[in-house]
Amino acid sequence: MTREHLEKIAGGVFFVSFIAAHFLFGISAAVKVLGLACLVSGAIWSIGRSVPVGIESRPPSFFLRGRGALLAGLAMASFGVLLLLYSSRAACMLGWATGAACQ
Repeated sequence: MTREHLEKIAGGVFFVSFIAAHFLFGISAAVKVLGLACLVSGAIWSIGRSVPVGIESRPPSFFLRGRGALLAGLAMASFGVLLLLYSSRAACMLGWATGAACQ
């Protein structure tokens, strides 16, 4: 199995998990799933030291490698941690939650 194939499978799994968490537990749980997906992506980028850059559904234009990939991976993982810690606030900031949750 290639890396691209594994990434597509992981993306599909996180997408279905996001939708299921939203319907079963609410938007705050769905944002936590999104944070976990960002954390996993950041770890993969940091460990693999390669980040594909390009337009969606097209082959990558280029790859960030080395320090650039490490920094991008750390930034993505940090964003994932923030989404996990502040899921309610993130849902409000993204416009996905309204009402008492955003007060």
